[in-house]
Amino acid sequence: MTAAVLFLAAKLLGAEPGKPSGPAPASGAAPDANSKTALETQNHVKELIKLINLEPNLITVNPKAVVVKDPDWRPIGPDGKRNQDFRVAPDDSAPDISQAVMVGYSRELWTNELIKIGTPAVPELVAAALDTGNKYRYYLFYALGQIKDLHGAPALLKYYSDAVEMGKVANSIERLGDKDESDRVRRQVAFEKSTAIYALKSMSGQDFGDDYGKWDSWWKETEKKIGKVNLPVLYEIQGKKSQKTNTVP
Repeated sequence: MTAAVLFLAAKLLGAEPGKPSGPAPASGAAPDANSKTALETQNHVKELIKLINLEPNLITVNPKAVVVKDPDWRPIGPDGKRNQDFRVAPDDSAPDISQAVMVGYSRELWTNELIKIGTPAVPELVAAALDTGNKYRYYLFYALGQIKDLHGAPALLKYYSDAVEMGKVANSIERLGDKDESDRVRRQVAFEKSTAIYALKSMSGQDFGDDYGKWDSWWKETEKKIGKVNLPVLYEIQGKKSQKTNTVP
C-alpha cells in the first residue's frame, strides 16, 4: 500500500498521519453526551413526579369564575323553594386554570410519560412512591407495574405489606367501637391492595390474587435470579444511644 493511499485512509478515518487515533484525552474533553442525556432524563422524571403529586389550588391559580346557565334548571326545588337558574364555575379559558381543572387527566398523561421513559425512571419512581407524604403515589406504583422492571417489585410489596398491616389496625379500631372509622380505613386498605396487586400482576405476569405470602415467595425466588435489590433509605436518624449508668448516692 503506497504512502498516498495510507494518507487518504487516515484522512477518511479522521486521523492525521503521525498522530494517534482514538478518543481525546480526558483532560479538556467535552462532557460525555450519554451522561448529559441521563442527567436530563432524571431531571425530567423528577419534574413529572412533582407534577403528579402537586395539589393545585384553583383560587390561587386563577380567581376568575364564570356564570353558567344550568340546562337542568328546575324553577322550584323539592323543598318548595325557588331555584337559581345558574351555577358558578371556574373560568377554564386560561391555560393554567384549564390544566388545574383537568388535573386528573393531566396526572394520567404525566404517568404515561414516565412509563414511556421506562427503566431509567425506576429509581426516582421507587423513592417517590415509598414517600408517604406523596398523596398521589398510587400513580407511581401503577407506572412501576407498567414499566415491568423487576427492580421496582420490592416497593410494590412494601406498599402491599403496609396495606395488610393497616387492615389489622382497622380490625382493632372496630373492636374499640368506632365502626365508621374502621370502615374508612378498610376502604383505603382495599384501594391500596388492589393498586399493588394490579401492578404486581402487570410486572410479573403472575396472578396470586390477594395473597401476600405467595407474592412474597415469588419475589424471593425472583431475587435469587436477578440479585439483591435494596429499597432506598428515605430518612436516616443519626444519634448516639444513651447509656444507663448506675450511680451511688
